[in-house]
Amino acid sequence: MNPDEFLNRDDELRTVFNRIRNGESSAIVGEPHIGKTSFLKKLADEQTQKDYLGKAQQELVTSMMDLLDVGKEYTPANFWEEALEPLRLHPGHKTTSECLAAAAEADYARSALESLFEHLARQERVLLLLLDEFERLLIHPKFQDPSFFAGLRKFAGSTGGLILIVSSRLSLGKMNTLGRELLNVGSPFFNTCIELRLDPFEERTVGTLLDQGGDVFSIQDRRFIRRVAGRHPYLLQAMAAALFETQRQQRQIRAAESFYERISFHFDDLWEGLDDNTRTIAVVLSLLELGGWALGQKFACGEIEQVKKFGPELRRLAVLGLAEQVGEEWQFDRQHLLLWQGERWTMSSQAFVWWVRDVVIAPVRPIPAYDEWLRLKRYELLLTQQQWDELKKAVSSIPESMTHGVAKLARILFEASVKSAS
Repeated sequence: MNPDEFLNRDDELRTVFNRIRNGESSAIVGEPHIGKTSFLKKLADEQTQKDYLGKAQQELVTSMMDLLDVGKEYTPANFWEEALEPLRLHPGHKTTSECLAAAAEADYARSALESLFEHLARQERVLLLLLDEFERLLIHPKFQDPSFFAGLRKFAGSTGGLILIVSSRLSLGKMNTLGRELLNVGSPFFNTCIELRLDPFEERTVGTLLDQGGDVFSIQDRRFIRRVAGRHPYLLQAMAAALFETQRQQRQIRAAESFYERISFHFDDLWEGLDDNTRTIAVVLSLLELGGWALGQKFACGEIEQVKKFGPELRRLAVLGLAEQVGEEWQFDRQHLLLWQGERWTMSSQAFVWWVRDVVIAPVRPIPAYDEWLRLKRYELLLTQQQWDELKKAVSSIPESMTHGVAKLARILFEASVKSAS
């Protein structure tokens, strides 16, 4: 993404750059495709650095690394060779080149790296190291020596010559736990960082994103995009692009079909990171909405809306951009909501409802982790067997026409968006 096209995240950028100014490290946390890589690229942008840091930007040497696809033979020495490359290209002083050569000669031993970063600090320079998909190193076979991560912590925490910004779908707490479990160490590796979570877009940012389409999108189009994609940045961009590219009759329906084919892998990926309780509520809420769309007022969810345990999971889904609480300003359909403890909830992205239909009802999209979860009856953590059976029974009465493709659901949804805009 071009940094000029970057939207939102002003508070997070301000926080991270304030910490960079103070020589402090940070962890950027968020779900798949929420914008972590774009955020790191924005941090690496020279003009953005100047805007936030002023003259202090001149002290930075920025190195950004994508760790997603590192091979099995990738080693700590390979890591430091890559991380230090921008410093080799812009050493700033002959003595820095000498320190870099000494570190390479020592195969990037801890003492040599520590001397390098201390030297940078004396030169009033700092390496800003941006590491995307950082958790990959925690499970990499060549990085099972705790000394690598302990070294990172020390270099960033006490030398003054290294600032570490990592991105991960795992929270700092989970990364620390993973480190303790895999590497058999007790002290947390990441106690020099703070965690900043990237959440779904705010409503005004959704509007700003769709404004980029100019007059291409009508009011009905914008409502349809928002309801299909929710407030997730990746889903919004993908759905807007699909509608922008589709010019034939029934363009909204055709665009929704094209969009779903492109992004359904996103929900496969997201599912892997959900705990059992959150999976349960995601499926229950989706089935409730699907039943409402298919059967209207005939659909009854029985006792499920009275379950008292849903709170944490509903709010977890909201953080993920999958569900949202409906307030008085809600501009979409009001008849397909979950009424829970006086609160109204809906699936933020109707595309996820379609995905649940493919996995649970059709099923045309086999997900091994889902099959195992259902087989072990994990839903019993939140629902009784009777409540689950009642829900499944009600959903089983959905007309067969609703279980083939997304066209019918997309058409119903678009007609509802047109009605709500009128």
